[in-house]
Amino acid sequence: MTQITLKGHVEPGQLEQLIAAADNPRDKAFIAFLARTGVRVSEAIEVKTTDIDFQGRTLAIIHLKEGLKLKCPHCGEGLGKKHVFCSGCGNKVDKAIREKVAQRRQRTIPIDSDTLGLIGDYLEWRRSFSYRGLLVFPFSRQRGWQIIEKLGRRIGIKGLHPHSLRHLLATTWVDKGLDVKKLQLLLGHAKISTTMEYVDRSVEQLRSEYEKLWESEENERRETKD
Repeated sequence: MTQITLKGHVEPGQLEQLIAAADNPRDKAFIAFLARTGVRVSEAIEVKTTDIDFQGRTLAIIHLKEGLKLKCPHCGEGLGKKHVFCSGCGNKVDKAIREKVAQRRQRTIPIDSDTLGLIGDYLEWRRSFSYRGLLVFPFSRQRGWQIIEKLGRRIGIKGLHPHSLRHLLATTWVDKGLDVKKLQLLLGHAKISTTMEYVDRSVEQLRSEYEKLWESEENERRETKD
């Protein structure tokens, strides 16, 4: 059977090994947080303690992305990428004004009690340190990568990176036959086509699903003949 294997895929059984390989509560909480929520590492390092509802078991994720907005140099009207003439003033646009804009999206996702327990243990542990800010994981994106790569090496996985853990949640979700549209909401994908990349495209699975397509009609025909 031929399957498409996603780069950086981690087996479900290896998650517990990774958590156990961590030698401090921070790293245990960080790796469980990434794997069991599917958040991006850039999102994880921006999470504040006030974003976590321990009672309701939910997590608010704010995703900030920088984009470009094009404007007419003559009148300031907004332009599309392929606009040659401005729809506002009618002048030809040889070179549009490029303005950087921050795009802010927020989603609320569930978080399991085991991960909340690890986060709670970590927050209690860090009380002995000087940091008193609101960030749950007050370190850089690069430091997050280093932590994951280090833990991967400890259990024999080379080149492990944070996105591997996002892959793990997504592929496990799909393997269990859960709704891909809901996975899109969980991962914060703007387009469903991005989420669909996680779907297993093996020939056997396609055949199995295809056979179910006409199963009910064939059963009805058999019952009619009987």
